[in-house]
Amino acid sequence: MSQYTIDRAFKLIDSQKFAEAMPLLIDLHDQDPTNARVNYGLGLAYLFFGQPGRAVPHLASAAKAAKKEAAVHTTLASALNLNAQSEEALAPARKGVALDGKSEYTQRVLGQVYADLRKPVMAKQAFERALSAEPKSARSQLGLYEVEKSLGHSETAEDCLHAAFGLSPEDPLVLVSAANSSDETLRENALTGIERILSTVPEGAAHPEIAKLSFAAGKILDDRQDLEKAFHYFDKYRAGLYRGYQPERYEWFVQTCKTVFTGDFFKSREDFALSSARPVFVVGMPQSGAPLIEKMVSSHHDAAAAGEVPVFLQAIGEFTKGQPHGPALFDHALALDKRTVQRIGRKYLASLGKLDRRSRLMVDATPLSFEYLWLLALLFPNASFVHTTRSAADTCLDLYRTPLPAEHTYNTDQTSLGHYHGQKLDLMDHWQNVLPVKLLEQSFEALVADPKSEGQALIGHLGLTWHADCLAPFGKDGREGSVKTSENKLPTPGKWEDYKSQIQPLLKALERSSA
Repeated sequence: MSQYTIDRAFKLIDSQKFAEAMPLLIDLHDQDPTNARVNYGLGLAYLFFGQPGRAVPHLASAAKAAKKEAAVHTTLASALNLNAQSEEALAPARKGVALDGKSEYTQRVLGQVYADLRKPVMAKQAFERALSAEPKSARSQLGLYEVEKSLGHSETAEDCLHAAFGLSPEDPLVLVSAANSSDETLRENALTGIERILSTVPEGAAHPEIAKLSFAAGKILDDRQDLEKAFHYFDKYRAGLYRGYQPERYEWFVQTCKTVFTGDFFKSREDFALSSARPVFVVGMPQSGAPLIEKMVSSHHDAAAAGEVPVFLQAIGEFTKGQPHGPALFDHALALDKRTVQRIGRKYLASLGKLDRRSRLMVDATPLSFEYLWLLALLFPNASFVHTTRSAADTCLDLYRTPLPAEHTYNTDQTSLGHYHGQKLDLMDHWQNVLPVKLLEQSFEALVADPKSEGQALIGHLGLTWHADCLAPFGKDGREGSVKTSENKLPTPGKWEDYKSQIQPLLKALERSSA
């Protein structure tokens, strides 16, 4: 192995030329898979390209060898956290701080892990220590902004965002956050900065950071009703986030679910079940109303919000080697034994326990969990299941304008999005017919129009007694239109009508998928 090649690869990394460094690193790794420095470089490269799942094993290998290197452990923690493995990220994040507690980087990553574990007080303390180490850290100010926002301290949060922008007005993460500011001047300044960066991007460039900047520009222009220009940005750089959606493969996945996960499949495995009735699984497409249901139910004194719990996704990812829609899923599902299934279930319940030990029910609103409802129903037939639905056009419009994680490959373009939505409806029809659980269909539009009556039915489905606190997300009077999220008013039903000219490919795809 050439030391010169290793040094050259890291010089390229230092210059942010990851595309040039990657083939060198892959070749070096083939020569010596255990080399800590090469593994660290590969981990950094995969992170740069928005692939934390691929970065984790390389960084974990590097951390085993570089036991005293704070940056290695901290980067591993960051990759785990970005891969929705916040619990696993806590140990290496703490180790990074233990090795170098005066580092802005180690404290900032620890703060982000605490924030994603929903420990805002500890997160705030870590971000403040990061700023003590480096007062000019825009990223730490940005971390504080997110924490203060989560605590409902909107003015303090805005101060942090302004501070971050003042420190680093060209930082893509700062610009993306500034696009959501309540300060119109800051938003305009952010748009100017984003457009300046995007004007230098080569035609056809595909990178997550560029894509998120483009989405941020689109959001600002969308809010000011400049729809033609907004969709120019929504359309142009999507390949930086999404790629690889294969309609035929997904159709095969749905059809195979129908063949494998039959009534007999569940009946022959009734003894796999755990007795717990604690989970409330809210399933459906992202942007279809799950956060509203989660807020409503968790306003009840006997329930709490679990957010998105990644245990099942991780389990499926492990036994399918990252191909959740391929043959390995069904081979493994048919071969699963009682002990293995219940181990997954107990790990899930333990995760809920770490979030809240007192509440009778915990609401899990993990996006796309409808794809593995077979496993949820197999393990927890006594749990509550809610399928949240919303107008297909409204749901897909909001999805198209949202920068989701890379695994949402169906969001590649309007046609793929419409196709996926149709397949989802087909799969949900199958689940309704075969799952050994009662699946409540909850319309977002109906809930917004009549929150009290719909809410009473929803709370009753969960086995709870109705309480007026459940109307809290709708404002004091519970009137239609008063619904709030942490950011803005929820969209009104039928909003897609305002975008007809921009979403013709989507509407045609939805029409085909429902035929």
